[in-house]
Amino acid sequence: MDNQTKTVFTTELKLKNTSFDIYETGGNYINQIRLFHAYFETIPNIKSIRFIEITAMRKWILAEMKNDIQQQHYYQTYEENAKKNFYSDHFFILKNGIVINLFYKQAYILFKIELEKEAQELQNQLLQFKVKPKKTTQISLIVNSNKGFTSKSIEIKKPKLDLNLHYNDDFKNIHQLIIKNIRKPNTKGLFLFHGLPGTGKSTYIKYLIHQQKKDVIFLSPKMASNLDDMALTEFLLENRNCILVIEDAEELILSRDNHHNSKLSFLLNLTDGLLGESLGIQIIATFNTDLKNIDKALLRKGRLTSIYEFRPLSVDKSNILLKSLGHEIEINNPLALTDIFNFEIDNNYQPKIRKAVGFGN
Repeated sequence: MDNQTKTVFTTELKLKNTSFDIYETGGNYINQIRLFHAYFETIPNIKSIRFIEITAMRKWILAEMKNDIQQQHYYQTYEENAKKNFYSDHFFILKNGIVINLFYKQAYILFKIELEKEAQELQNQLLQFKVKPKKTTQISLIVNSNKGFTSKSIEIKKPKLDLNLHYNDDFKNIHQLIIKNIRKPNTKGLFLFHGLPGTGKSTYIKYLIHQQKKDVIFLSPKMASNLDDMALTEFLLENRNCILVIEDAEELILSRDNHHNSKLSFLLNLTDGLLGESLGIQIIATFNTDLKNIDKALLRKGRLTSIYEFRPLSVDKSNILLKSLGHEIEINNPLALTDIFNFEIDNNYQPKIRKAVGFGN
């Protein structure tokens, strides 16, 4: 075996840095880079695989690589309903000096540069457990863990939505353009949805999530305030070709005419320029403020993919939807979707009563 293909085996595994300060991360368990450094006194190279069948991968590692595992470290939580422990974090220290870290739905391979070939071969083997893309039914929430920003997914129920019935007539063509662009892989873009509360912006986003296969990440207004944070930048680098949803994004997109808005600058870079081209991230932002208040740079051609104002349904469409919901009444003012679906909840509305044909004056 020549020097280029020789695998270096560790005969005795000992922590070289025994100071417990190195493990203090502010999170629940030790950081993967700190653990690697504690054993091997060097900064690791890392290969990762996102969205894996983690239980199946763990069983395979324990069965197929049992003779290669020199040490394990893990964090488990007891779940009362299942009456068993579940892994949160799991480290496998291999005899050749490679470390495998299973965390949530991700696998990390940490290694020294001289083990690049072995690490690549291991990643190729573990790719069998990567989940194949399918229509999205989940949205991910960004959380701050001991590894920096990561995400946790929650199921999003597909709303019972009829675009022809629940939105004004001009929306159908806009929807077709949105679908066409949102499904393009590795494509940057900005979608701005604005309008009064209750006009169907959030419901449409839930519907849109189920119409494509990309990962969808929800960015809360509070988290959006960290848009220029280096940890968030690193997170986005690991989540290319995704869709970011930012609701109530007023503070993020307000005009910079009278003040500097570093968060907006970062958003502009995500939707255009070198960063946008590299990450291929699409952003859906909703807001209620008047369109004249947002920064005009967001509306620039080449950056803005679609913009739509969600308005109350027209009088005719409002009456059609009310009738489909079993309300034998007729209104004479446009109504928002939320008002229509909650029409019987003490809204103090005095409807125009439909007259019976052939009766009355």
